[in-house]
Amino acid sequence: MLLMCGAQLCLAAGAAHRPTEVLSADRIKADRTALFDLELFHGELFAVGERGVVMSSADGGKTWLGRQAPTGRTLVRLLPIDQNTAIAVGHGGTIVRTADGGHSWRKIVVGAVGDDSLLGALQLSSGRLIAYGAYGLYIQSDDQGRTWRRRKILGEDFQWHISDVIEVGRTLYLSGEAGTLAVSADQGETWTPLPSPYEGSFFGLLALRDGALLAYGMRGHVFRSEDRGASWRAVPLGSQSALNGGTVSADGRVVLTGNNGLLAISSDGGRSFKLRTMPEGTPLAKALYAPDGALVYVGYLATGRIPAESTAAHHE
Repeated sequence: MLLMCGAQLCLAAGAAHRPTEVLSADRIKADRTALFDLELFHGELFAVGERGVVMSSADGGKTWLGRQAPTGRTLVRLLPIDQNTAIAVGHGGTIVRTADGGHSWRKIVVGAVGDDSLLGALQLSSGRLIAYGAYGLYIQSDDQGRTWRRRKILGEDFQWHISDVIEVGRTLYLSGEAGTLAVSADQGETWTPLPSPYEGSFFGLLALRDGALLAYGMRGHVFRSEDRGASWRAVPLGSQSALNGGTVSADGRVVLTGNNGLLAISSDGGRSFKLRTMPEGTPLAKALYAPDGALVYVGYLATGRIPAESTAAHHE
C-alpha cells in the first residue's frame, strides 16, 4: 500500500513509479519533481519531495537549488526546529536531520518505526518533537530529533493513519483516516476522540486567528469548529478535489491546496473560499506567502508563485 496523506495527496501514484536513483544537484529541477511540503527555514523557502530531494529558494520561489538528502525515500514533511536545525520525515520511517541550515543532512536511524511511513512532524511548545503517520504510528523525541521512542495512542488497537497534529495553546488536536479527530490536554500523554462530522479521511487541521479550527480532506470537504472541536460546520468549497495541505498567513488568510491544481483562498477566517486553478493542473501539496507577499506553491511536477499584487487584486 502506497500512502498519500495530506501533502502526500494521491501524488504517490506518480512518485512511486519514478526511479529511486540518487540525483546530482544539477539534475534536480523543482518543476520536474514531486514536492510534498514547503516551509520557511533559515531565511529561505525549503521544499522536500520524492527520492530524498530537498529544494531551497533564496528569492521567494523564483529560482530553486536542489540537494539530495542521504536517502532514496520520499520525504513528505519538513519541520524547522530553530534557525539552523530541521528534520524531514517520510516513507519507510525515514528521518533526516540538518544542523547547518539545510546545507547538509544526515539520516537518523529509528529502530522502533520499521518500514511504516511517517506523514508529519511537530515541535511542541515544551520543545518535544513528535512524528506520526501510518497505522497509528506515533514517536517522540526530547533531544531535537537525534533519538526517538515509539508510543501507542488512542488505545492499543488504534490503527488508522494519522495525517496531522497541531498545537493550540498547550492543547493538541489530531486528524486522520476514517474521520479520526482527537484532542489531548496534556501534551499528547492521553487522547480523547472528538465527534467527527465526516467518515472519510481528513488530511489536515489549521488553527485560525479567531480561535476556530479548520479540518479538511477528501473530496473538497472542509469543516469549521468554533468550540474547540466539540461541533463542526461544513464550509461549502465548490470543488470535490482532495485537499492536501493548508496554511494560515500572518494576517489570517487561509490557503488550502488540492488536486487538479486547486488553490482555495479565504480572507474571512475560513468561512468562505475563492478558488483558483494553477496552470500545471496537477495535485498541489502546499502554498504559503513568501516574505515579499507572493503566494508560492509546490506539488506534483509543479512550482510557482503568484505575485503579491495579483493576490491582493483577487481579494478586492
